[in-house]
Amino acid sequence: MTKVELKAKEHFYNKEYKKALKLFIESDNKYAAGLCNLLLKNEKEAKKFWLQNKKHCPASQFGLIVLDLIKLKTKEQPSFFQTRAQLEIYLNLFLENNLIEWAENLISCCDFLYKANPESYKFIARALYSNGYFDMAITFCKRSLRLFYCDPEAFLILSQCYFLKGDNSEALELINKVLNMVDDYYPAILFKEIIKNKIKENNN
Repeated sequence: MTKVELKAKEHFYNKEYKKALKLFIESDNKYAAGLCNLLLKNEKEAKKFWLQNKKHCPASQFGLIVLDLIKLKTKEQPSFFQTRAQLEIYLNLFLENNLIEWAENLISCCDFLYKANPESYKFIARALYSNGYFDMAITFCKRSLRLFYCDPEAFLILSQCYFLKGDNSEALELINKVLNMVDDYYPAILFKEIIKNKIKENNN
């Protein structure tokens, strides 16, 4: 990776999208240039870069689909792997950058995305949880668990949501369900200790 590319990524992670855009164009990274344009609300420019790159870049293909989804247009369905790799990334970026309408519209297309990848509800839940939308994350976790009722990760996210909402007993019950399914699931083992310590602290 060149110094220009490294500097472009640094600007991007610092949300300095204009600076990142200039360097991504310089390094001929059309996908990243399109993404910067999108986060700067330059949808037409984003589309231009992604169309140039569409044939050879699955990420650009998914970006073009996202441009439709944020307008609630469900035209071309993404692939299973595109959805797995990128849905959560876009939802996180929209929420982190206060692009709430786009995030809401993307979430509203969940049933369409489910047809591409049945784990889409969990991907949405994970992004919502990461950004503090615990009630909505609980809703989407439950939708996911209706389909995959033995998914330890979904139960873990659900437990974490209840914990952060202050419901330690429900969080503990859910984490125990995880460990009954997979007794060596390390994230759940760690999180159970956090819950137990919190309950002890509250009882002292």
